Amino acid sequence: MTSTRVVVCGHVTLDKYGGAILPGGSAYYAAHAHRALGARVAVATVAGPEFPGEALAGLEARVAPAQRTTSFENRYGEDGRRSQLVSAVAPRLEPSFVANAGWRGPDVLHLAPVLGEVQLHGWLAAMQARLVGIGVQGYVRAVMPDGRVSQPRWDFEPNDLAGVSAACLSEDDLAGQGDLIDRLAAAVPIVALTKGVRGCEVVIRGRIACLGVYRTREVEPTGAGDVFAAGFFIALARGADPVEAARLGAAAASVVVEARAGESLGRVGEAFERSRQIPDG
Repeated sequence: MTSTRVVVCGHVTLDKYGGAILPGGSAYYAAHAHRALGARVAVATVAGPEFPGEALAGLEARVAPAQRTTSFENRYGEDGRRSQLVSAVAPRLEPSFVANAGWRGPDVLHLAPVLGEVQLHGWLAAMQARLVGIGVQGYVRAVMPDGRVSQPRWDFEPNDLAGVSAACLSEDDLAGQGDLIDRLAAAVPIVALTKGVRGCEVVIRGRIACLGVYRTREVEPTGAGDVFAAGFFIALARGADPVEAARLGAAAASVVVEARAGESLGRVGEAFERSRQIPDG
């Protein structure tokens, strides 16, 4: 059986952790998670010369040049909630950049923006993927003049998401978004809402299923939602029903939180075994 072909689109980033600056971004986490789950992965991104090329080793990568890489500082409060500061933003990622890359028609197109840099209609039309999954996080965020990240309401019509097969978001993404879950569920067949240690909900054409988590020791949660989405989307593309796909996503996320800044991404394949131990919610 041929392996699943996945194209991931979005900014890679440089993330500040105290005195360390490490590679990150939704596309970085998602692409490496797909690879660890057995896919053939291509990633389209934008980065400056300071982004370490070895961070994309093992992936077919096309990196549009920029003056600077999108850069974040992540801070976590005692309640686990994250605040972010942005010091640089790379340009938008255009589908024309991969027009001649031979990537058209993948099994999965995973749109993984961090700050709205991936325009939906252009990428859907350009790639003609069998399954399109979106990470909602990057569509609800904007940068304030002082570098703080805000979440202005994401307004869309159901037809704006025509062609999207599944969407993933976290509880943090709901701030300022009103009835976002209901609006997404009306436009997208399958929506997964992650709730950290409280598991996740999957909305399947109006029906809601709840799942628990794989119990583990969390070191640092950055990237968990992106890795969940990768597991979820690739399982759907391989024929899993949405609840079982969410089990794989939750199991994959349980691996990445066990280390800082994606250091455990190479172990995400352990999710296949862990998914059997994730209970119904």
